[in-house]
Amino acid sequence: MNTFALADWCDEGVQTMSWINMLTPMQWLLLAAIPPAILSLYFLKLKRRESLVPSTLLWKKAIEDLHVNSIWQRLRKNLLLYLQLLFLALLILACLRPGWSGLNRIGERRIYVIDNSASMQATDVQPSRLEVAKSKAKALISDASSNDVAMVIAFSDRADVRQGFTSDRRRLLDAVDSIQPTSRTTDANEALRAASGLANPGRTSFEENKDIQVAEAVPATVYMLTDGAIGKLAEDDLGQLKIEYIPIGKPGTENLGIVGFAIERDDSQKENIETFSRIINRGSEHVDCTASLYLDNNLVDASSVSIDAGQEVGLRFELSGVDTGQLRLELDHQDALMVDNVAYAAIRPNRQVSVLLVTAGNTALEKALQTGKLQQLASLKIENVGFLDSPEYEAASGDAQFDLIIFDACAPKKMPAGNTLFLGGVPPEDIQGDSRWEFGELTGPALILDVNRTNPVTEYLEMASVSIVEMRTVKPPATGTVLMTSDVGPVFAVAPRGPYQDAILGFELVRPTAQGVEINSDWGIRRSFPVFIYAAIEHLGGGITAASAPSVLPGGAIHLTLSSRSNRYDIVDPKGKKVSIDRGVDGRFIYTQTDVPGVYEVHSEGLGQAVERFCSNLFSASESDLGIRDTIDTGADKIAATGATIRARQETWRWLLVIGLGLLMLEWIIFNKRIFV
Repeated sequence: MNTFALADWCDEGVQTMSWINMLTPMQWLLLAAIPPAILSLYFLKLKRRESLVPSTLLWKKAIEDLHVNSIWQRLRKNLLLYLQLLFLALLILACLRPGWSGLNRIGERRIYVIDNSASMQATDVQPSRLEVAKSKAKALISDASSNDVAMVIAFSDRADVRQGFTSDRRRLLDAVDSIQPTSRTTDANEALRAASGLANPGRTSFEENKDIQVAEAVPATVYMLTDGAIGKLAEDDLGQLKIEYIPIGKPGTENLGIVGFAIERDDSQKENIETFSRIINRGSEHVDCTASLYLDNNLVDASSVSIDAGQEVGLRFELSGVDTGQLRLELDHQDALMVDNVAYAAIRPNRQVSVLLVTAGNTALEKALQTGKLQQLASLKIENVGFLDSPEYEAASGDAQFDLIIFDACAPKKMPAGNTLFLGGVPPEDIQGDSRWEFGELTGPALILDVNRTNPVTEYLEMASVSIVEMRTVKPPATGTVLMTSDVGPVFAVAPRGPYQDAILGFELVRPTAQGVEINSDWGIRRSFPVFIYAAIEHLGGGITAASAPSVLPGGAIHLTLSSRSNRYDIVDPKGKKVSIDRGVDGRFIYTQTDVPGVYEVHSEGLGQAVERFCSNLFSASESDLGIRDTIDTGADKIAATGATIRARQETWRWLLVIGLGLLMLEWIIFNKRIFV
């Protein structure tokens, strides 16, 4: 297809008639042959059979046709002929696809950005905000010029490019139809970064085995179809993009939502739990409703809720005789968005880890391991350094009987089948040779300068005032991570060893001398040391003490710390789908398929009960706010919402076809009247 226009450019607010060729040259030749063929039918000389009749009065109509039986006679006026030729003229005109072009320009680049976050499930417009947004996007695609190139992006908290730049209207429509609702939060910045990055190159290749040339260094128009709850846009992400904000939904839509739900266990009575939740009213009117609490799909309690407009209230339930299970809180209130009327929580299974401490004697370390909280987390066994040479240790380390082994100022002859924590000791050669650990010579004194807070072992540590008499630098392999750095060099690191994790500290707390034992670091008497020991056992051993299962936003990633006795676990989502995950290089298990709100269970082979639980919940006050924004904030500027009627190409060829069909009906009526009168 090719395109031509009465004007090359359209000023904003001025509409110009433009034409789009719908036929190939061969098709035009065939169409052009039809009018002469119709005319020839009216000149065609009829061959009639002669018959004697008493009068020709009744054959007046037939006699009129005799005047055109000879091609040498002048063609007389005939209404049917004029109607037929007029119909053909309208048909030819429709094949040129006339239309009024407003802001559109021939060869424009368009980017349709469609919000499919949780708030777009709202039903204040039927059937839902997302379906209305898709309908409007498809209308824009259908009205675009045939030479326009466009792409389709769906976004929630991340961008999903459904179709790259193409002029194929069918692909664009299919891409819009493929967008499904999600329960995720909203962030349009990634979508705009993707749009800007894909719009700027002068050449793209999204078609099959084709390299599609698009306009270079010209702005692209982004049609953003959303309810406006997208936060603040980064102005740097816009680039040359021109934003057309198309609001979806009704202003002033009322909604009630749960924005928090957690469990706490009574330390004195383990089978008694309390639930705490927060409920927000995002409407303009007072709401009274009922909140129902379910345990394993059985109703166990209910409470009335009364919330003023724009307010938030807390709700508390007490349950006794419960040591495990899944909880669901529901608001019995019909509003436009039901996904935030349900929240999930789960009671985590109790899981103690087995820890072996091998030491020549360390009072500070033993006291840190005997706190009440840590005793709930781990069952501890303490042995002397001589235990490393015993058959019992060889059997225990080979069969992975311990989730974590702590070597205090000592080292085994062979690395065990399990996670390890070395405090001042240098591991045997098998770990240094295979995993390429490097250790420096003893030097000192030293001070801790930096702590890596991205790792759960050192996340809450304060080491600024810790003094060290002597230490050795610890350089992990390429797959490892340095967790502490001193003024001498790295002093604490963690690295994988096959399915296991090894954490190595480059200094001892106490060290033996000829006169006895002397202090090598004052860390053992500081508050951060018990915190470190607890975090190390929780992370490296995989223990659980908190009653409430962790919760993530739908689509978010969760890092699971599980026992090192297994390298693979199965996760069952709320719909019953099972997915297997393997241990990551940092010893943790990462799971990202959390789009479905509900409770997820982690299972280990050979164990009937779940070893861990976690939840996916839409705890988002912004998603529960269904108000329509008049503008989108870009920092330095605000983008106003486009009116209900989007200025785009207005097609007129459809009306020409309707008029043409009317002419055909008129011609048929006149013809039949002349025949039967």
